[in-house]
Amino acid sequence: MQVTRYVVFVAMLISIRVIAQHGLQAAFLRVWIPFFLWMPFMFWVNIPGLPDPNFMQTAILPILFVLLRDKLPEMKFGGMEALLLLYVVVRVFADYLGRGYSDAQNYAFYILSSLIGPYLLSRYLIDSRRMDIETARTFVLMFLLLFPVFVYEARFWVSPIFKIFSPLFPNSFSSVSIRWGIARTAGTFEHPILACIMIIAVYRMHRWLSWQGVWDQPQTGWLGVIQRQFKRFPFTFKYQISIILIVMALMTISRGPWIGGFAGATLVLVGNMKNRKQWLYIVLAVFLVGGLAGQAALDAYITPKEGEILSGEAQTMLYRKVMIDQYKGFLMEKFWTGWGLTTVPTIRGMESIDNAFFLMALQHGVFAPAVFVVIFLYAIVTQITFGLKAPPGESPIGFTFSGIYLVCFIAFTTVYMGAQTEPMLFLLLGWGESIKNRKEEPSAGNSATPLASTKLSPFRRVIY
Repeated sequence: MQVTRYVVFVAMLISIRVIAQHGLQAAFLRVWIPFFLWMPFMFWVNIPGLPDPNFMQTAILPILFVLLRDKLPEMKFGGMEALLLLYVVVRVFADYLGRGYSDAQNYAFYILSSLIGPYLLSRYLIDSRRMDIETARTFVLMFLLLFPVFVYEARFWVSPIFKIFSPLFPNSFSSVSIRWGIARTAGTFEHPILACIMIIAVYRMHRWLSWQGVWDQPQTGWLGVIQRQFKRFPFTFKYQISIILIVMALMTISRGPWIGGFAGATLVLVGNMKNRKQWLYIVLAVFLVGGLAGQAALDAYITPKEGEILSGEAQTMLYRKVMIDQYKGFLMEKFWTGWGLTTVPTIRGMESIDNAFFLMALQHGVFAPAVFVVIFLYAIVTQITFGLKAPPGESPIGFTFSGIYLVCFIAFTTVYMGAQTEPMLFLLLGWGESIKNRKEEPSAGNSATPLASTKLSPFRRVIY
């Protein structure tokens, strides 16, 4: 047994200390988010007879314990919670049928600590417009600090974080994906497409902060240091952040999230229009026509003409179509219950199942992705409905969240749902529910607290 793996519990100790000294919100911002983003999920410890936690999970356990102890009477059970409960029951029960009690127990721990846990944190700790701003700023800061990590990986084909910490975790591994002769950066997120999904989600947070005027104010701590250093370069701070995040997304060379990013941006911009409902109908029509035209164009692109040899990009797209056709037999064999999380049969040469919804059906039956799609639709529709109620002239955060959900939905049709992307999605779901259900919001929920009030916040120093 590798004793060095127990270093993951350092995150738990730091979390306990910060909770004791500064409270739950500080632990969420200063401990959980950094460990969540900076430490790869493949860095975990095997504990005989118990679940195998990673850094993020050990950091969240003390926060969840205190949160449930202090806020359990305040917690509400609504439509989203009902869907999430159904999702958990379907997946854990199907995994029990497919793999047995021991493996299902470990998977249940993963779901509760990595999916429901982040949902509860964001649902009950991001409880004000000030915390909306502070949380979004923390995510942006973490990705600005990750930018040198991406540059290093592009140059040396390995993440420096993995290079430093992998000796402590002998069973961990790192791989590089090459496209057009260039290394596709993945950072701490295990796969370039997963990394791109995370970057685009944070980019949308950044744009919302820009519309709130946050970046026009002097920053403090690490963000202040970065802001002062960036003054020597062209453009204002908010545009410099945009450029960095866009460059990071481009460095992943991931077309699925790029397409999702454009679709999400289009939906978000509806919220900034004077007549939101009219533009929403226009955008929905464009999505419908564009989707049909795009599918036809894709079929033509991946269908070779007589004597034609498909390009590498076309072959990659064709792979996903052929892969689904090949695996349909396995799906039909265990249509309702699936094969289990890690026991899906594989076809030689097609080990990678690059569609999160299809993979979910193979693992835990068709009910699992069906519930998951309903969760997506419920989140998108309710956030759009919420955003439409915002006063004219505002940039509704509801449209920002619906745009991020749309990005994830599109991107997950091209990749498995792994590493930080799944917890990130559930965190965003909880955050969206928090915004919709705040009684103290002066309007339908999108009116920002004046920035002057954030300057007085004790969390100003927490966010750097």
